[in-house]
Amino acid sequence: MAVTARLAAADFVGSDLISEIVTKGFNKLPDPPSAELAGTLPGRRAISDGRASAALLFVKEGVGDPLAPQGVFFSRYLVANAAAVVIVHKSNAVNQIKLSELKGLFTKEAREVYLNWNDLSDSLLSEMVAPIVFAPPGAFTNELFKGVVLDGYDYRPGVRQNLEWTSINDNLTARFGVVVVAPSMPDGAPGKVVSIADGRPGKSAIAYAPDEMNIYNGDYPLRLPLYLYVRTDREKALRDAITWILSDEFAKNLKDQGLYPAPKAIRDRLSQRLDR
Repeated sequence: MAVTARLAAADFVGSDLISEIVTKGFNKLPDPPSAELAGTLPGRRAISDGRASAALLFVKEGVGDPLAPQGVFFSRYLVANAAAVVIVHKSNAVNQIKLSELKGLFTKEAREVYLNWNDLSDSLLSEMVAPIVFAPPGAFTNELFKGVVLDGYDYRPGVRQNLEWTSINDNLTARFGVVVVAPSMPDGAPGKVVSIADGRPGKSAIAYAPDEMNIYNGDYPLRLPLYLYVRTDREKALRDAITWILSDEFAKNLKDQGLYPAPKAIRDRLSQRLDR
């Protein structure tokens, strides 16, 4: 009940993953809006019920935008994406992989489970698969990968987690069979990032690399968009806060947390639209 009362008074609601950086940024504004970022689900309910003016929400494919109260319309801004990359040993012949194959590498619940790289049709490497998940504090790697690839199932036994990057770096150097899921690949890491194809029924079989535009456009499938929804009747009143959310400072903070902000040219164009 207490949470509901706070949400009723909040201008901004949404994902708790970015609560700290949003709150700190708003506090720098001359007239800071109120914010209660307690999670995507409560934020979704709050803006749909008319108890908030804006929401920063991660939106899973198939879920769709939040419902607007009767007579209310939303403006929608694609602010960033949570994404993950897949890294293999440089000698691994695999340069691209499907979501279904990733599922087979990381969970026993897959239709086909891959324990050796030879199990993959495109692989000539006779080596046991050594799967690793790197999810540093504040990253969205586990939630994203389990939701998009594993359909909510847990990792199979043998998937290593909670490793420091220095240990993962050693694995990428010494073990041919290693495959790592991480928010990004650090500069100088001894591995290679593979392209990913969706491959599900009705989806593209083309593999895309995790570059800025492929992630923003949604071609790279291992991503989850972060949208800003703003009531159109409150957009002018919240213009300073929206402008800050589209700023280079906010983009840098998101990037530092392992997220992928929208390209600068797109953010600048959206900011200019607010001045009309």
